[in-house]
Amino acid sequence: MSNKLFTVIVFVLLTALAGSASAMDLFWLNTSGDGLWKTPANWTSGILPTIVDKTKINQLPGPLIDASTAAVANWVVVGNGGTGAFRMTGGTLTVGTAPGDTWIIVAYDAADNGTITMDGGTITTADRVFVGFQGTGTLNMNGGTINIGGKFGIGNNDAGGLAGKGYVNLDGGTINVAGAFDMSTPTGCVGKLDINSPGTLVLSGDKRTTVQSYIDNGYIVAYGGMGIVNVSYDGVKTIVTGAVDTTKAKVPYPANNATDAPPYAVLTWVQGDGAVWHDVYFGTDANSILDANTSTPGIYKGRQSRDANSFEPTGLGLGQKYYWRIDEVNEPNIYKGALWQFTVADNALVDDFESYTDTNAMLTSWSKAGTGATLSLATTGGHDKAKTMKFDYNNSGAPYYSEAQDAAVDFNWTIDGVLAIDIWFKGNAGNAAVPMYAALEDSNGHPVAVITNSDPNIVKAADWQAWRIKLSDFTGVNLSNVKKFYIGFGSRSNPQVGGSGTVYFDDIRLYPSRCLDKPLVDLNDDCVVDFKDFAIMAGNWMSSS
Repeated sequence: MSNKLFTVIVFVLLTALAGSASAMDLFWLNTSGDGLWKTPANWTSGILPTIVDKTKINQLPGPLIDASTAAVANWVVVGNGGTGAFRMTGGTLTVGTAPGDTWIIVAYDAADNGTITMDGGTITTADRVFVGFQGTGTLNMNGGTINIGGKFGIGNNDAGGLAGKGYVNLDGGTINVAGAFDMSTPTGCVGKLDINSPGTLVLSGDKRTTVQSYIDNGYIVAYGGMGIVNVSYDGVKTIVTGAVDTTKAKVPYPANNATDAPPYAVLTWVQGDGAVWHDVYFGTDANSILDANTSTPGIYKGRQSRDANSFEPTGLGLGQKYYWRIDEVNEPNIYKGALWQFTVADNALVDDFESYTDTNAMLTSWSKAGTGATLSLATTGGHDKAKTMKFDYNNSGAPYYSEAQDAAVDFNWTIDGVLAIDIWFKGNAGNAAVPMYAALEDSNGHPVAVITNSDPNIVKAADWQAWRIKLSDFTGVNLSNVKKFYIGFGSRSNPQVGGSGTVYFDDIRLYPSRCLDKPLVDLNDDCVVDFKDFAIMAGNWMSSS
């Protein structure tokens, strides 16, 4: 064999071996810091994904696919063992070359969260796309095109047993689906599609019956439930779009799908054009609200005049989900409203300071009542969100204590069995050590009930922490008729000359009984270690191989 022939054979062999390299699991690392998909250094071992590789994105911020990028992969998972996201403003993303084990999944496992935001460009998949497979996934589409070669699932999985939650906000662009279209399956999954013009969903074949069932169940809405979902079939494909419906009630409060509604919420809306009356429907079962009419007991809450635009439910439960509907009436026409829903927060908010625009606005609720306090609104560095109350105390002069009084607490502090108050605060190491106290006053003329923190050095703590107080400790106060809430430094009953300092307050909330420190071996999440946990452990042990 000649050297030349040997060289050619070796070259061909090496080329073949290189071309048949095994597929890899590549993780997004953003090592370079430029945030671009197309930069090899941003992926595991500095390797840019190829059409045979599986990519996993578990970081925020995730990769950006821009107009200069032609990205490829065999498998894209956004949120697989964590929280991930990616954004596309242009360019292309091609996933797989043929149907089979190739897909895009947003939120793979139960605890995962994932988001895709698409402003432009084109995604083409050879097979499936799932938004909310077993975790919570979101697709925000403002432009561009997604071509799905197989199934499109929203709040849908093929694994069964785990309840995925998928949310698609189709505000622009087009999603073309060649295969099946599935939402909210199997049982327990939640799929929501909100479609606004010019967003368009195109499904292969005649799927009008399927789409209409999803509309009827409230899975597909337009303009957050304020619009009309249009469905048409041109003989080849089903086209779904959204349009504004001016005849229907709109702008609900609490907002549709809100998860932190206050337990004392008053429901409001903006009336539709031409409405003379409003028929109000309210309850805890979605299907009951959808099917109800003016003869449905317990669900139908009565007819109100055009200018009322509000309904105050009683006894809202913490953590409970509610559904409601407003029909606009201009007899003989009745314009059936969209199904709206909200979930009450698991706590009752006293104040988180987010509603105030500035210090003057905050001081309409809070006052220092002639004491040595200076109160102001801080707009950065809060416990959960941005805003806090900055409390500067100074006990060097009369009356030798500093106090903030909140008179905007006119709701029932026994609502839905609340038992404790959390007061989040942080101080400063340079603060003078003084007692911190909380107090309540009712509208029945009882004396102010004061609880003092046992640690005078707590004001020196520089990290956010919660002071948790049982409401039953506020003895002698009618908790169902609270008039005023106090936070202070020093002593109201025995004032003494003291020092000064600054403490920030945030997220003052009422809670029912809850588990604050979950035991390590609590397997069923009931905050108790008992035979139920042993049964789970035994079952898992017996099923292991």
